[in-house]
Amino acid sequence: MGCIILSPTRDLATQLLGVLKLVGKFHGFSAGLFIGGRKGVDTEKECVNELNILVCTPGRLLQHMDETPNFECCQLQVN
Repeated sequence: MGCIILSPTRDLATQLLGVLKLVGKFHGFSAGLFIGGRKGVDTEKECVNELNILVCTPGRLLQHMDETPNFECCQLQVN
């Protein structure tokens, strides 16, 4: 089970990941940042299924939904 946090901007997504890292020191979860405007899409594709929490921007999420094998969102619930 995992979580996707959708952020409208890269700056806000970066701030959200920073807070998750602070909280994550005391808990056992992994979080990653997937935002546009930077290289590393291939690296992201390799680790996307290993993350518990994914913080991303809309464009990058759509890119992974289209291009990343085994990136499944069919069980995704919106809360």
